[in-house]
Amino acid sequence: MSEQNVQDENNVTTEQNSMAQRVCLELKRREPNSITELVLDNCARCSYIQGLTDEFTNLQVLSIINVGLQSLTKFPALPNLRKLYLSDNRLNSGLENLEGCPNLSLLILAGNKFKSIDELKPLAKLPKLSTLDLANCEVTTIDGYREAVFNILPQLKYLDNVDKTGVERDSDDEDDDENAESDEEDDDEDEEYEEDDSKTGLKALYNGTFEDGDDDEESYEGNEEDEEESDEDDDLSEEDIPKGPIEGSSKGEKRKRNDEKDSGNDEPPHKI
Repeated sequence: MSEQNVQDENNVTTEQNSMAQRVCLELKRREPNSITELVLDNCARCSYIQGLTDEFTNLQVLSIINVGLQSLTKFPALPNLRKLYLSDNRLNSGLENLEGCPNLSLLILAGNKFKSIDELKPLAKLPKLSTLDLANCEVTTIDGYREAVFNILPQLKYLDNVDKTGVERDSDDEDDDENAESDEEDDDEDEEYEEDDSKTGLKALYNGTFEDGDDDEESYEGNEEDEEESDEDDDLSEEDIPKGPIEGSSKGEKRKRNDEKDSGNDEPPHKI
């Protein structure tokens, strides 16, 4: 094997393992879906993404600065990714590979090789992208660059840290963005909680096991017991009624009939 082939093989081996090994080190035996922030800056030269997979479902911040990236071909779908730092690489295309990151709001591409406005058009499919940085890219030297970028990416608020009117972005705006993201997460959690409560309440209502009605149920059971006791008292009072007057009344009627009969017998005898 020639020295050139050996060198090429060593370069391929290094390229295949560098970023992947860094990802493994950053994981520290944790599950990929438990990672929310991942920094892979300045690892050995890599021309494409390695070690990152769709398993990083909760990743929100990813930084891959100065690693020699030339392609985003194997960039995974990261549904919760909000901030992506790709500064000081060799990228000049392939932004369509970021379509699997619908919540991406900040993208830093400063110091790359983008030369034309058309290379940025795939970013129009990222509805939440509000901040884009292309500083020190050749595309920024095009006449009407800022106006053209804002036209093809109407969702943008800041381009190279400056808004449409030329006002520079300050730290307060960054804090507001982070707070807004946090509020959105809280709102989502509240909605899920309310939805769960609603489902639980309806289910309990239909099944007759609604917890808030426990006190009413106990009160209702208590009223039933009181009613039963009252019924028992009524039964007892009826049983306790003496039967003497009733018997006396019947005897009185019999005596009355006898008296009437006797009075009939007292009539004077007929004369002969």
